[in-house]
Amino acid sequence: MEIPEIPERITRIVSLPGQGLLACDVRGGLHRLDHDLTPRRSSGLPAVAQDPAGCPVYGVALAGDWIITRDKTGTICRWHADTLRLADRLDARTTADRSLLLEGEQPSPTMLRGIGVWNGKAYVDNGYFQVVVLDVETFAVERIVPWPHGYDMLEWFCTDAPGVHAVADRHGCVHLGSLEEWSFPTTVRVDTSNVHRVVYDARHHRFWAIGDAGVGDTHNVSNGVVTIGLDGTVDQRMHFARNDVEGLVFSPDFTTVYIGGFDGELLLFDNTTPELTVRKRVTGFSHQIIDVTIDEQGRVYTLTQDGEITALSPEGEVLHRLDFSRQCVWDLRPLPGDPTTVLAGTDDGTAVVRLDTRGEHARLDLVDEYHGAPGFARRAEPCGEDRVAIFWPDTVRRFTPDGTIVWEARLPGIVHTVSVSPDHSRVLVACNAGGFEFDAADGRQLLHVDGLLASAWASAYLPDGRRVLGCRTGRLAAYDESGRVSWETELESYPKRLLVDGDRLRVTGGGGVKELIVGEDKPRRQFVELLDNTAENCALIDGTLCVVTYGMQIAAYDHDSGELLALHEDLPDFPKGMTALRGDDGRAYVVVGGRGGYLRLYRLDRGGEGPVLTVLRDLWLPRSSGARPFPAAAGAARP
Repeated sequence: MEIPEIPERITRIVSLPGQGLLACDVRGGLHRLDHDLTPRRSSGLPAVAQDPAGCPVYGVALAGDWIITRDKTGTICRWHADTLRLADRLDARTTADRSLLLEGEQPSPTMLRGIGVWNGKAYVDNGYFQVVVLDVETFAVERIVPWPHGYDMLEWFCTDAPGVHAVADRHGCVHLGSLEEWSFPTTVRVDTSNVHRVVYDARHHRFWAIGDAGVGDTHNVSNGVVTIGLDGTVDQRMHFARNDVEGLVFSPDFTTVYIGGFDGELLLFDNTTPELTVRKRVTGFSHQIIDVTIDEQGRVYTLTQDGEITALSPEGEVLHRLDFSRQCVWDLRPLPGDPTTVLAGTDDGTAVVRLDTRGEHARLDLVDEYHGAPGFARRAEPCGEDRVAIFWPDTVRRFTPDGTIVWEARLPGIVHTVSVSPDHSRVLVACNAGGFEFDAADGRQLLHVDGLLASAWASAYLPDGRRVLGCRTGRLAAYDESGRVSWETELESYPKRLLVDGDRLRVTGGGGVKELIVGEDKPRRQFVELLDNTAENCALIDGTLCVVTYGMQIAAYDHDSGELLALHEDLPDFPKGMTALRGDDGRAYVVVGGRGGYLRLYRLDRGGEGPVLTVLRDLWLPRSSGARPFPAAAGAARP
């Protein structure tokens, strides 16, 4: 089916030799694009209104005349490569060796990218992390077997090296062995988290592997790339990143390696000699890079979190953009003076939505929007009558509701979180270069908290005005007006957001949600049962803590006992913003916003026999224009 544009956010890109690019989307669809990124064909899908949850495809492999995919639930599909028509579908719930499952066990939603193809067989993790071995031509299930090293999530397969296959997992290891013999006797620890790629280097007869978190002293400090001999010997390491590294491809002649990740840069490595050498960094992308591929002529394609695809020359000059119309609800903060009105940080800037509970059916109304932001608004906070927001990649701005800029500052690192002091006199920004505090009135810098072990990912103010910063390493500390530490603790996991509730501090991130009493060393509570991936945000109302995760989940826990009360795994896309509201009708409501620009409204009820969380309706914000220009630095190469 020919299409004028791609309607849904792209999740993976793969080169189609001689044809262009294959793109997978968040609803489970496939699309073919020309080299200039013009969409030419789509697999077709039901309308979003019929199934807003969808099942994003992250695993995809080309196998002759076929395309094989795996979605987040573990459902495995085979498609005709020429027409993109669906040919076969193996349901995640039933494609399993049930003798190995727990009673009542259901598939675990996980975004896995790896599919191995070798000698007419395809090897794919199912929804229970067993490996399904399929005949590519018939799609018959030949066998379903456990991974030789026990329960694990397999992220990437490489079958290009002579005499040895490599499989990367989500726990920092690369396994070397044979798919046919189902034996991987050599295991190499290269990271402590995801290894999204392991790729064979035909020029120097070695593997390159990328890691998300580092290892040893660099754990959650810095990470990057490792080269490994075919016998499993670790050769070289280079740590260049402060966040996840997602994509790695070689040029057709193996003289250049392209690596990109969440720092929003594409690194060009010189591979003419064995030494790891970065010769260029390409910047100016609209968001974090989540995938990289290359065509037979050496053109490089990057995919960013917002669904944008960029085509670049072998030297990193921008050739084309998809101009994808994007939207995301990054943050949700109730406005002072009206507990039913919420400020949202969006891809455009900010929006204001209001909960209306008049009549029989509660709803969310879009009442105002501010456009003209220099990048997406990662966080937004009320500041008196004004707003303060941080914009990708490095800007903090105070502005009035009509968009008039009061002040603006650029920071020397990617910004992650912004907070406003209780008296609205100060603004604190957590970024890769530490914590920066500004006078809220005029933007004058008051304090720089530096010397941190790693990037500052989260910030907050305590009721007494002290500043709190959470490091990527898991260190959490409060600082006085001179920058001295007055309290600190180790979370043993990375933080995403800090939410202050009197003397309590709730921390979202790795390991679910942890609740601490300020001044104490250890969390009093931890909410993690059945949560998949990072806990992005949380909200507390009526004794119920609601949590959203990157597994597209929303969970509800009893705050006092920690009991799991409800779990839904059907959010339309990655959740980001979250808040709890008390309606004018006296009832409790929870609002979740995320990628695609959705705002989902739930009613929370602990008093009856019905569900704790009931979905009432979705509001979708207008998408931003896909014609946003690149910053001046786009395509520029720097040392």
